[in-house]
Amino acid sequence: MKSGMAVSIVAITVAVTVAVSSGWSAAQESKGSSYTKIPTVKGIETLKVGSTAPDFAVRDLADKEFRLKDRGGKEAVLLFFWSFFCGPCREEIPLINDMTKQYYGKGLHVVGVNLDGKELKKAIDKFVVNEKIAFRIVFDELVGDSFMVADPYGVAGTPALFLIDKKGVVAFSAVGTVAPPQLKKEIEKVVQ
Repeated sequence: MKSGMAVSIVAITVAVTVAVSSGWSAAQESKGSSYTKIPTVKGIETLKVGSTAPDFAVRDLADKEFRLKDRGGKEAVLLFFWSFFCGPCREEIPLINDMTKQYYGKGLHVVGVNLDGKELKKAIDKFVVNEKIAFRIVFDELVGDSFMVADPYGVAGTPALFLIDKKGVVAFSAVGTVAPPQLKKEIEKVVQ
């Protein structure tokens, strides 16, 4: 019995040591939900407010290209980085959906950047239908060991939001869940 307990303690110690040494940390708690910690990777710096948003071109669920610079001067863009397997992302989707509907035709284009890859397209297609997702979903792509979109933005965890004004400048960013009034206030600033 004592040896079993010792093995358990050693296993827990090793797991904690590996987690800490590999750079994972809990950056933010999701308030009012069953998901309490949003893991992020230490050492990755999120693109700062006031920075020029890196351009990118990726494909959406319908295999159509989305290029960020094509929105420039026309609309602000809300990028929502998410994963199908991320509980806090699923919690955030109704808010992102509401903002999509509320600001449709009012100067905001909402794009969900999925980090899971095209291999999960069928599951994501079903999820979009079941959840009645109104915003455009695009797939980030791996180029070597780097994500084409997430890495230049410094996405260290999901969900992550970047609000880009009509001039292509990051006006707001957040990792983790965002309070609806805060997001609405930030969107109002860029759609005027």
